[in-house]
Amino acid sequence: MPSQEEKEILTFNTKVLHDIFKTSWKNPKTKVGKEALILSAEYLRIFTTQAIIRATNEAMNEAGGGSLIKLEVAHLEKEVGLLKICETFDVL
Repeated sequence: MPSQEEKEILTFNTKVLHDIFKTSWKNPKTKVGKEALILSAEYLRIFTTQAIIRATNEAMNEAGGGSLIKLEVAHLEKEVGLLKICETFDVL
């Protein structure tokens, strides 16, 4: 039985992911398994969490370590780009 902490972890809806995946498939008969959708949702959850953590750290550095920070889309855009590069070169 999952713990309370495990129940509170937000994740991506696998039905929505399936619908997004379908938009890029050339063959309408292409299918994806439940396990692959669950794995994809977990990958996106980790990727998103890491991007938010890094963007928050960047915003904190820009604010000079103050207690009030302003997290902006630009922080996320910068970090997502870096995460893509790290993933490409297997740095994560």
